[in-house]
Amino acid sequence: MEQRQGRATRFDFSKLLFYTVVVAGLTGVPFGIGLHAGAAKTPLYRLVTRITTPVVDSLRIVAYEAPTITGTRPTHFLQLSRQPGAGVTVNQSTTPQDDLIFLAGFFGDSNELRLIRRNGDIVRRWPVRYYDYFTDTTHFPQGFAPATNWNIDLHGALALPDGSVVFNFEWGGLVKLDRCGQVVWTLRRQTHHSVGRAEAGGLWVLGRRLVTSGSAFPPFEPPYWEDTILRISDAGEVLSETSAVGLLYENELDALLTATGQPFHAGMTWSREIVHVNKIEELTSELSPAFPMFHAGDLALSFRDQNLVVVFDPATRRIKWWRMGPWVRQHDPEFGPQGTIVVFNNNVHHTAFGEGFADFKVPLSAPRVSNILEVDPASGTSRIVYGGRPGEELLSVIKGKVELTPDRGLLITEAQAGRIREVDAQGRVVWEYLNRYDADDVAEIGEARRYSAGYFHVKDWSCR
Repeated sequence: MEQRQGRATRFDFSKLLFYTVVVAGLTGVPFGIGLHAGAAKTPLYRLVTRITTPVVDSLRIVAYEAPTITGTRPTHFLQLSRQPGAGVTVNQSTTPQDDLIFLAGFFGDSNELRLIRRNGDIVRRWPVRYYDYFTDTTHFPQGFAPATNWNIDLHGALALPDGSVVFNFEWGGLVKLDRCGQVVWTLRRQTHHSVGRAEAGGLWVLGRRLVTSGSAFPPFEPPYWEDTILRISDAGEVLSETSAVGLLYENELDALLTATGQPFHAGMTWSREIVHVNKIEELTSELSPAFPMFHAGDLALSFRDQNLVVVFDPATRRIKWWRMGPWVRQHDPEFGPQGTIVVFNNNVHHTAFGEGFADFKVPLSAPRVSNILEVDPASGTSRIVYGGRPGEELLSVIKGKVELTPDRGLLITEAQAGRIREVDAQGRVVWEYLNRYDADDVAEIGEARRYSAGYFHVKDWSCR
């Protein structure tokens, strides 16, 4: 009996080994195949990635955009509020009160451009809805046109002395309206990010086109997006178009585009965006004496993903100066009167959004690490001019702009905070505006510009 019991309770190591091998085979082989496919980027890996990545991203975007698409809540434009207040929250008496502030963003229930006084009074409003201006959207690749008027931003805008305004619907087209909101012209191109005046007349605007066949930029294979530099006439006609990608290749800087550690292989999954250009700025004849290495008419260009700013001659296409960093995913380089280039340094990657950032919402816990940097292109020295001290905290993971004011201060667009902040030369806040939406949220502002009282020729802003 004891012997039988002993045989029944004895551990059979041979059977354990057999079953272990079977289970490991059933689970480990697919896992091993997955590891090999991922490491070697096999056709199986590429097939699965091509199928799952767009599906997962699309589901996230649809879930996030549902209130926007249905018109119940404009979540596309909203961010969590970081501070109390609404409208003008700071207005120091030492600041000239006859200056006007021009804003472009989402206000109330619509994209809108506003011209306001420093006390917050509205001088003029231009509510704009995309499909009021562009009923034909064939300039978008199939499937990329905005679903509704709430699914497209304003990004890049300015006011002209006669009271007219010019602005981009981001990736959707350029529009000019007169001071009363009547259409002067529209340009059905994928314009984006930046609109600036050309001193010789017309405008500098950024564009984009989808290349579907034939690659001029190896190792990048189509389809891919190609950012371009557009020269636009005062009548809204395209005078010239220059490839921003081609500019780097022509100046033997194309190595910067692949200095990322990212492998390049046939059928690879990527954003299809070779560069992401987010600002074009002309050096004026007034400021050019401060930059002996440049000439009036030279252009500054910001390449976000390469942390790169260049200055080039648009006539010869020769890059005269370039620098990667110390900024990170920067926006809006501006030529300054002291011979420096001032940059909105986002100083943060998309990881700040957390996992699954299809909604591009900034958590309140994200460190406020953005700042304003300036660099001397002649000496190479750089420094933080705002955002480096307590009380100066900024954060805009995407977007963001800075304008130099006549008194050597800064007008800062903290886009994802829905906040405009003007500081003087000592860094003191002299004016602040918060675009409050409701108790919990603010609406994003894409642009702010300050105009002196003498800039406009308009005597009467009323429209009958």
